[in-house]
Amino acid sequence: MRSRLITLLLLPMLCGSPLIQAQNLRLPDFGDPSLQYLSATKERQLGAAMLQQLRTQGVVIEDVQLNEYLNSVGQRIAATADNGHPYTFYWLDSGSINAFAAPGGYIAVNAGLLLATRDEAELAGVIGHEIAHVAQRHIARQYADSQQFSLPVAAAMLASVALAAAGGSQAGGAAMASVLAANAQHQINMTRSNEQEADRVGYQLLLRSGFDADGMTRFFDYLQRLPGESVGQLPDFLRTHPRPSSRVADTQQRLGSTQAQNGRRYSQSYALAKARMQALTSSNNTTLLKLLQERLAKGAYDNEPAERYGYALALKQAGQYDEALTQIQRLLQRDPDNLAFLIERAEITLASGQRAQAWRLFEQAQQLFPQDYTLAVHYGRALAAQGDPAKAQLVLQSHLQRHSRDLWLYEIYAQAAQRAGDAAAAHGALAEFYYLSGNLNAAVEQAELGVRSASAKAYERARLQARLRQFREEETRQ
Repeated sequence: MRSRLITLLLLPMLCGSPLIQAQNLRLPDFGDPSLQYLSATKERQLGAAMLQQLRTQGVVIEDVQLNEYLNSVGQRIAATADNGHPYTFYWLDSGSINAFAAPGGYIAVNAGLLLATRDEAELAGVIGHEIAHVAQRHIARQYADSQQFSLPVAAAMLASVALAAAGGSQAGGAAMASVLAANAQHQINMTRSNEQEADRVGYQLLLRSGFDADGMTRFFDYLQRLPGESVGQLPDFLRTHPRPSSRVADTQQRLGSTQAQNGRRYSQSYALAKARMQALTSSNNTTLLKLLQERLAKGAYDNEPAERYGYALALKQAGQYDEALTQIQRLLQRDPDNLAFLIERAEITLASGQRAQAWRLFEQAQQLFPQDYTLAVHYGRALAAQGDPAKAQLVLQSHLQRHSRDLWLYEIYAQAAQRAGDAAAAHGALAEFYYLSGNLNAAVEQAELGVRSASAKAYERARLQARLRQFREEETRQ
């Protein structure tokens, strides 16, 4: 249980600050004073650096369909915060039931949390809570209040998040303990206020965004009843989250639930995402295959298309491509324009070695969904790896601007450009990748290489020079 709780406790330690009274539940404007201690630029760099550490540890789930689903839920809620703050949402490959916010609007959700939720409103409730932490600027407010933590200390705390999230290692727990020991009780008291405030503001965001806001309280109540998850079992100095029961009561008492239950609770996108997550993160695919096969045979499921979709994914991972295609074809007979099913049909066909047929299926899907990002990434990545990298560039290029914060998209594009022999484009994409990773030095280096590249066209060189100036100006401000 300890490994499941380390990351649960980490954000509150990082985000501790006194409760700001908000009787009318409007998101308060705290002005600029907090920015003198942690600027928006520094927040973004810390959050990006943490994400890069997690990616290096191999715990970030790099799946475009799951990412787009999480982003669709998160951005829908974030749009109601009215603070203009950019947000980046990503999944962690961890079975623990947890999510946390980091500096710069970076919000991580564990795979285990999605699998533990029973409907989309419960997932939205957790995400809304984490968005509230960002919207209330809990990290910056803590700096403005006490100046206890220097940026190196904050960086050490973020490093401990990465270590703990990579598997609940003792090193992660030890790093956290050494950083926090001198400040534990002070931060615990602050954290309780932050958590209660995030509950109330998050609840309001859910109402505004049209979700069933009672999903938040239902999920808190559900967590309270999980065996072995009692927060009361923790040592006092780590008891930073208010007990779930008190959080449920506090939220319901202050806001009521008259409006809450009128919002969205279920969606087919949620059901498919949950099935996909289960298939991609299962530690025992053989056991999962048997379980899904039995459920389908007995009709023991809540959503038959999602159950069959997960079964097809598990079959593909087991190398049973013919049967996987049979299951996808059954789904497409009833829902011929479902993009998730169309993508999976092409991916299974490619995995079975039928490349020419796979390209035809991808092209057919593109005719139906010419601007879809998830399809472009699947097709572009497949072309870069097994087909035509120059065509992969064309497929991906139009999405770079619209998804300018997706660092791994730049990584895929850089790989395609490199394999196509387009050095300038590869260096330019890597410059953006490193910039989004919080590594300005590497971003400057890659932009310089792109500018000097013999393959750079005049407009391309001008764009790279402009970005290089921006990178250097940002370096100067640090």
